[in-house]
Amino acid sequence: MNSPDGVIFMVIVAMMDFCYDRSNDVRFVRRAAYLKNRQIFRMKLLTLTSAIILLTPGLSSRVVDARPTLPDANCRCDVNDRFDPQAKMPQGIHQGKCINSCHQRSLRRLSAAEAAEYGIEPQAIAVANVSHQNQFWVAQILPNSVAEVIYQLENFPSPIPAAHTQLRFRFSPGSEVLLIPQIPGSHQSPVKLQDLIFSVEAVAVVGGNFDLVAGFFDNFAIAYRLVSLESRVQRMIIEDGHQVQQIQLNLTPAQKNQLLLNAITKSQQAGLTQMYNTLNRNCTTEVFRIIDQTIGYHSAPNSGSQEIFINAPTGEQISMLFANGILNQQAINQFLADSLDATQLQFLQEHIPTISPTALQRRGIKGMELPDLNYELQNTGGGGMIW
Repeated sequence: MNSPDGVIFMVIVAMMDFCYDRSNDVRFVRRAAYLKNRQIFRMKLLTLTSAIILLTPGLSSRVVDARPTLPDANCRCDVNDRFDPQAKMPQGIHQGKCINSCHQRSLRRLSAAEAAEYGIEPQAIAVANVSHQNQFWVAQILPNSVAEVIYQLENFPSPIPAAHTQLRFRFSPGSEVLLIPQIPGSHQSPVKLQDLIFSVEAVAVVGGNFDLVAGFFDNFAIAYRLVSLESRVQRMIIEDGHQVQQIQLNLTPAQKNQLLLNAITKSQQAGLTQMYNTLNRNCTTEVFRIIDQTIGYHSAPNSGSQEIFINAPTGEQISMLFANGILNQQAINQFLADSLDATQLQFLQEHIPTISPTALQRRGIKGMELPDLNYELQNTGGGGMIW
């Protein structure tokens, strides 16, 4: 594996993230080899990925969706919640088991009749399953109300340096998002929010826990969430003490609002029927796919082809390797089943595909680097003042 091709294959392994998916006919590592040599494989991954600054996986712009499953009342979190997905794991070793959707779930866009029941204005977008203060709410989002979109990177300590990617939508004064209690008969009052976070996350079965290596093998579903900034600050900064970087996105007013609409549409379409994969579908790959859809970005001018994702968007060179047949799935399968040569780490450090901020720059949408969310919280006195 000392050839240039072999080095490129190693890049696939050297870039990991923490937002999953996998598909039946795209297997990155042979399951039998994984079960036999799990600890060896884990140590090789840790060795390789220790050289990488940012981990956010994704291998191909093409992903294969899992087969949807029917709702199962046995998987219900709250009998009074009409928008409870009652979801089962669609494939993998946990197929048919209840997904833990009591805290993480995708959105459900309401029909006009459903929206009217919640008193939502006819011209507004109405979505259920928006997370705020450990509960689900129905959100009223007014048209053309997005004032700013901010790309966030939540950095956290790990044996593998890692980060979580998400989008912060800030709404114009006077056009804030209105949250209405989702459960009928609730005594809670509606809440107005200036910010919502779009976050794509792995979701385990009831009683399950996240595991990076398990993310290769259909162990997790994936949720496309909208969460209040308050709830994310509580978890990321107050509880976990993580640093959250912020980059303003240079988008037109139309693109800002279309980006939110595309995120909601993707969430509605996916539900909890798709699988997370450490390499192929994760928080960063899914955010960039929605960004690319919104701005019409392609890996090469006039090519019409999407950029290849390896943990994050990679740029034209890697995409051309796939297009020219130098890289392909069979070669990657074989490579990951073979021994990994850690002596090539220096090469990887010099030639690794670009991390997220550079991918934003390549798309022409990287704006000003804003103060970290931590600093923003401290300098507004906390206590909910930034939301």
